[in-house]
Formats: sequence, C-alpha cells, structure tokens
Amino acid sequence: MKKIFLGYFAGFLSAAICLGGVVYAAVGTETIEVIYDNIKVYKDNVLCELKDANGTVIEPFIYNGTTYMPVRGTANLADMQVTWDGNTKSVYLWDEQVPEGTIFLEECPPYDTAYGVGTYLASNGQSFSMAGEKYSNGLVFGSWNGYALFNLNSKYSTIECTIGHSGNERGEKSVSFIVDGKVVEEVELEPECLPKKVSIPVQYGLQLKIQTSGSDDIGIGNMTVK
Repeated sequence: MKKIFLGYFAGFLSAAICLGGVVYAAVGTETIEVIYDNIKVYKDNVLCELKDANGTVIEPFIYNGTTYMPVRGTANLADMQVTWDGNTKSVYLWDEQVPEGTIFLEECPPYDTAYGVGTYLASNGQSFSMAGEKYSNGLVFGSWNGYALFNLNSKYSTIECTIGHSGNERGEKSVSFIVDGKVVEEVELEPECLPKKVSIPVQYGLQLKIQTSGSDDIGIGNMTVK
C-alpha cells in the first residue's frame, strides 16, 4: 500500500480557506488576498469539478503566484482515498485502503516478541481458549510481562480485538497498546472476568508495542484492522 503523508503546516490553504480570505496556520491566523480567476481542472482532457466532503464545488485560487487546489477534490481525481486525523491535524492520501475486517496478523505479523508469546491463525488451523470459547487470529502471552512489536508502516487507523484470560490462572493483569512510544489504550483484566472487546486507535502510527503486565496466560483474539 502506498501512502503520502501531508503534515500540519502553516498556511494549509486547501483545508482552511473561507470566502473572507482567512487562513488558519499552525499558530494564530493570517489575512491574505487570493485570486479567483475561473481556474479549470482537466483530467485526461475532460473538464472536472473539485468538490469537498459535502459535495460542494470548490474553486482553485492563486496566492503569491501558486495555484492551490482542495485536497479531497484533487485526490478524488487521482482515484486516491483521503483520511483526516483531527487529533494530529494531518491529512493522509492513500491509493488503496485496508478493508474493514482484515485479519491483522496476516497483514502485519510481529517482528519481535518476548519468550512465550505465541501467534494463532485460523488459516493454519490454530486456536486458543478464553472463558471456554475458542478464539483465533490472535496472540497468547504465556510469560510474565510479555511483549510483541509490530511495524505498522502507517497503514492502519484502528485494531479491533478481544482480550481475556487464556489459562487457569485468574490474577489481575493488564495489556497496554503503545503506538510510537505513547500509550493509546490500556485494558485491565480483573480476576475471573470475561473477555473484553476493545477498539485500539493506532491512528496510522509507525510502530505498535503490545505490553502485558502481571501474570501470564493473556489472550488477544479476533484481531482485525482497518
């Protein structure tokens, strides 16, 4: 999957311009004068309209000798997908997207794990148990304070999974999901609790570390990604 990342930068005109001519930069605002000159956009010699997410036609404009075009409308002409991350003020352009429900471990197996961490895939006929139910497409942490590392390569927004006790031992445990050094989710497992379904916001990060604490026998099953 190819990706182009456009970070949040001062003067991000295509996302911030309004008819009054105010641009929201990285810090503060700046009033500018732009030129609307009935600029036309063609794709394969066919005249096209550039539209925003609401279907409103957005006209390109000129500022300081440079022509600015709306990101979403331009990306749509190039048959690319657009994702906006409001938390980091970032735009992501993709030539394809991971379908919802894609099995995470088949797309992105761990490149490093602690001793005692096992991978279970349904395609290999593998499964494990949590609360008397069979699970697959996941991990079992069979050692104290285990971990698994993944190279996400900025491909994914969310991981869905089910976390629970995978063995007979039922002490207090926790599972931390750490993306690029920052904890984005922490799941506590109380003694004798049932498995918990969780959604992990990995937000197109580069590296994921799953870190367990407490005793062993922690399962993470049905891991899917989008």
